[in-house]
Amino acid sequence: MIGIMTSRSADTTKSPTAPANPVSAPANSANSAKQVNATGNPANRVKVVADVDTGIDDALALTYLAYLHASGRIELGVTTSAGNCGAAQAAANSADVLAACGVDVPVLAGAAQPVSVELVTTPETHGPTGLGHYITSADPAGYPPNVEEAVASWEGADYLLIAGPATNLAWALEHCPDVLDGTEICLMTGAFNYPGNTTPLAEWNAWVDPHALGYSLERLAQRLQRGLAQRSQRRQPQGSAGLPTLCPLNVTETVLLYPDRLERWLEGSEGEEVASTRKQLKHLLSEALRFYFEFHQTVGVGYCAQIHDLAAAMVMLGRVPFSVRAGAVEVEAESALTRGATLVDWDGGYWQKPANAKILQGLDPLDVFAEFERVVFG
Repeated sequence: MIGIMTSRSADTTKSPTAPANPVSAPANSANSAKQVNATGNPANRVKVVADVDTGIDDALALTYLAYLHASGRIELGVTTSAGNCGAAQAAANSADVLAACGVDVPVLAGAAQPVSVELVTTPETHGPTGLGHYITSADPAGYPPNVEEAVASWEGADYLLIAGPATNLAWALEHCPDVLDGTEICLMTGAFNYPGNTTPLAEWNAWVDPHALGYSLERLAQRLQRGLAQRSQRRQPQGSAGLPTLCPLNVTETVLLYPDRLERWLEGSEGEEVASTRKQLKHLLSEALRFYFEFHQTVGVGYCAQIHDLAAAMVMLGRVPFSVRAGAVEVEAESALTRGATLVDWDGGYWQKPANAKILQGLDPLDVFAEFERVVFG
């Protein structure tokens, strides 16, 4: 049980691709009929929830989603978990990002602590309050953590992005799993046969709350198997529809933002009036990403930044071409040495378990930045 305080198998491997515009959900999605609204008609918007622990790359994902929201293509909601920073601070950071984008979107703080391990945050990576050198104006005290309220806001979501630890998702699956009915879930998490960014094996989100991630994948697999059994009785096609999508470091670390591209964003080519309205956003991006560049340089990546969560948001909505492969994923939660390690049995030959996730295999980073620029600065 999860206790959180409320204060490839061969026949399931898929390689969906999607054009950049207009864009639908991935081809093997259970919700493939739900398309991101290309016309901006509010009546046709899909509901998207971003569950974030807003650090710097989360802020890029939120900026992108906020502009989709502003254009009427999606209806956005935001909840937070504790990871890069505390849940309340993440909510305050999110509020600042959304305000800088000129949108009024509710932000709710969720679980304040991981399921079973002590919370560890990462000021060395994302700055003292999560947005690098940028000083958040929103007060974290205005966002008291309440996982029950946060998860309740997911009701009716077509898409759910888990860009931080899976703590809120685990709580939802234990206490109110029906809130996720009909929801496509995408998580930025894991590293598969690839070095971690927190330990030699573990990616940060998986390491912060490995129990939540493991439990979530187990419960989602159980829900899927029940659904497949019902489809089989009705003789409906099965495949890998309904599996959550995992976007691991293997791919997201290739999405590298360099200063010259950032400078183009900051300079822009808008008229004076539009440029004035974006002054706050450009200031936030400049201060946050300068810190992120500095951090990546200190760890040997170079003066650039890996933009994980933005890529995950686009994969979730099918806004860029990408490929996935289904497999059975397990998460190590008990070993201090290998905590947060994510392992996959692609064809079921080792564990004799069915696939429980679709794992992102590839995308073109240039597509990610082109999509961001089209939506935010186009």
